[in-house]
Amino acid sequence: MGEISNIIAGGDKNINKIKKYGKYPVIANSINKNGIVGYYDNEYRVKAPAVTVTGRGEIGHAVARFQNFTPIVRLLALSSKLDPIFLANSINKIRFFNESTGVPQLTKPQLSTYSIIIPSVEEQNNIGKLILLIEKYIHLQQRKL
Repeated sequence: MGEISNIIAGGDKNINKIKKYGKYPVIANSINKNGIVGYYDNEYRVKAPAVTVTGRGEIGHAVARFQNFTPIVRLLALSSKLDPIFLANSINKIRFFNESTGVPQLTKPQLSTYSIIIPSVEEQNNIGKLILLIEKYIHLQQRKL
């Protein structure tokens, strides 16, 4: 991952600037509410498109992001020239090895050592589109149930 993307680790949130609503989401290491814990009006750390990866607890959960954002706490963010949906799906297929004895943790150096197979840009885009169609279909089926 380190060779195909720029990886940054989340940090502390600026409590004085975070708001309930705003322009740029502040995203934490959580699957709930899409990880969004608030918003900044005038700043962000990661330019979209990008991928976030949970780095603590349920490690390795990747999400494609299409809005500029700021990762905080243990959230990892990857900027890459790869299709973000393809990259997120590829990361979600990895079985991460947990090196810690307590709460599972994935760090920037650990994530950078993992590899994925990279098809052509056209194939990445097609895979990404297919994944979106499948997710939409699943969502519609869940609503019916």
